[in-house]
Amino acid sequence: MTGQATRHDVRSNASVAPHGDKNVHPPLKGPSQLWVNRQRGAVPRQSAAQKTFLFSVIIPAYNYGRFVGRAIESALQQSGDDFEVLVVDDGSTDNTREVVARYEDRVSYFHHENRGQSATRNRGIDLAHGRYLIFLDADDKLLPHALAHLRREVQAHPEVGMVFGQHFAVCEEGIRVSGKLHPEMGEPMENFRDFLDRKFGICNGTAAVKRDVFDFIRFPEHIRNGEDLPVFAATLLHFPCRSINETLLEVNAHDGRVRRNIQAIRETAEQVIDELFDPAHMPQPALRYRKLFAARKYLSMARSFYRSGYYAESRSYFRKAVATQWRRLLNTTAVARYVKSFIRQGLAKFGLDPQTHS
Repeated sequence: MTGQATRHDVRSNASVAPHGDKNVHPPLKGPSQLWVNRQRGAVPRQSAAQKTFLFSVIIPAYNYGRFVGRAIESALQQSGDDFEVLVVDDGSTDNTREVVARYEDRVSYFHHENRGQSATRNRGIDLAHGRYLIFLDADDKLLPHALAHLRREVQAHPEVGMVFGQHFAVCEEGIRVSGKLHPEMGEPMENFRDFLDRKFGICNGTAAVKRDVFDFIRFPEHIRNGEDLPVFAATLLHFPCRSINETLLEVNAHDGRVRRNIQAIRETAEQVIDELFDPAHMPQPALRYRKLFAARKYLSMARSFYRSGYYAESRSYFRKAVATQWRRLLNTTAVARYVKSFIRQGLAKFGLDPQTHS
């Protein structure tokens, strides 16, 4: 973004430029500012005279007018008066602005031309007044007491750079899928490795990240999918973190989201790997985990393509995972999926597998 960002009042469409002071919160110790310097024109932080909050719930939105009201309400219904809710609109052409306008003084609304998810999140960082930032996707919703659980943890452990909890996903058929239970966090390098090895995951909306972390790390704006992975990984590597086994978020796994993700995965998978392991901002001891992460990423892609009916692409990424780390052949579930992809693709020739796309 260039120059000062503007705040749009959803009732009058007036614009107010934020003011900043770098000394609102004491900085954390962390890595170099290489990632920050990659971003365009960061907006200064708020002045000491402006109200600060414990949490900022930032909702990036793009053409999700049919969902964003639910996300806003889930945030506004949280307990306490120590948080703010911001909607950052990435150039929506639907009724997103009109939906947000219903909440008037309770939500801050900002709009810019379409720049992508990372740029929208980065702008939210610059506009936020909270000590901890939570990025809530516009089609998801916080569960009751989510902020209460996070509040208790950050107040008990103010030294941490990130606290994160559990989520579950609900597809359009109503099937509910829960994530893995989180292990207790250990040393930063151990946390980093286990995250790359998918021993636990972190979902936007469940993580409260200390504002000062973003003095060192920003979302990479050239990546349109999986852009949160390098941010979460670097935070785990460079800052003390804690996990809680409380369910904080409902993920809306609707069909539009799945289709969008499949296309984005094709375009950005290698970019995510390269960004995460860029030697310019990743310490040398961490670079040895590149093959581990790449193999896991390819297996994840193979699963995603299989579930969406792209069987040939699924097999291609399974082979790529094995070529990267041969021991992925020991993953019996992945091997079984590889074999079944031939069967399902064969059935499709007789119209018996309507899901297939390849």
